[in-house]
Amino acid sequence: MTFAEAVALYTAQLRANPAAPRPLFRHETVEQMHESKMLDRAFDQAQMDVGLVTPAEMQRINSAVQVDHSTAHRVIRYPQYV
Repeated sequence: MTFAEAVALYTAQLRANPAAPRPLFRHETVEQMHESKMLDRAFDQAQMDVGLVTPAEMQRINSAVQVDHSTAHRVIRYPQYV
């Protein structure tokens, strides 16, 4: 399955059921892992295409570190120690 095919498939599924869960993948080989990552990105793109999430929300959801912008300005940086 190509990325475009996956996006089309997931877009149709999300239009039919906006609460459709993210597909779960199990992989035993590197190739399966690469395919699951591609399909995961296609699902993310389909969610944005349907309008369920904005790009900013998708960035927040997929980020490993959640930033609280109300307190981020309070972080003190010491360039001499970096």
